Formats: sequence, C-alpha cells, structure tokens
Amino acid sequence: MTKFAVPIALGIAAALLCTVTAEAAGNKHYGVVCLKNDTRANIAYSFKLGDSGWTSRFLAPGDRWKFSHRYDISNENSSPSIHVRYDADASGRKFSQSKKLERRAAVGDTCQEANVYAFQYEAANRSFITLERTP
Repeated sequence: MTKFAVPIALGIAAALLCTVTAEAAGNKHYGVVCLKNDTRANIAYSFKLGDSGWTSRFLAPGDRWKFSHRYDISNENSSPSIHVRYDADASGRKFSQSKKLERRAAVGDTCQEANVYAFQYEAANRSFITLERTP
C-alpha cells in the first residue's frame, strides 16, 4: 500500500458519509401544522383529524398548539386532514366558522417548520375573529 492510499480512502469515505448525511437531513418525516392565538381572548375551538371525532380545546392569548403526523416512509407527504371549527363572533353571540388546515412536509415536527395558522381579529371589524395562514 502506498503512502497516499490511506488518505485517499479516508477522503472518499468522508465524501460518501457527507452525501448520505445531507440526503438524510433533507428527508421529510412529518406533516406539521401549528395554530397560534394572536388575539387577547381565550379561543375555544374543536378539531377533527381525518375520520376521527371532534375534540374540544382552548388556546390562550399568545399560545400555540401543534399537530404533527409522522410519515411511515420519508417524504411520503400524506397526512390525515385537519379541520378546525370555532366561534368567530367576539361580541358574545355565536357565529361558527370552520377551516381545513394544510400541513407542511417537514424534517422535524416543530411550529417553526409547520404551516402556521393564526386566530386574529378581523381587520375591518374587531368583533370578529378569523383563522388565516400566516407567512
């Protein structure tokens, strides 16, 4: 074996390891969506995952809640649907709204990697609350 064989072999092994690591780092393992409350009110809402029943929760002002689905196979990009319904009338009357949320395929399952939807006061009338996807 020459004095150059070992460094060359180590260089090739390092290059292959970097390539495999980079590919694995780019694999999407989760479908993630995050709800946040940008209002001053406690938001009572219900959500439904896929064909399951409705579950009730509330979100305090400034809080977040994450829904994540781990894929069976990397980059599968298929998750059960998420539906949210809430009372959009902040004046005390009832005005039910519902929205289907779209998940984002992500490497991890954090709100930073998710499609984020925010409960916000409607710009033209602060008596109503909307649920919109944020940039």
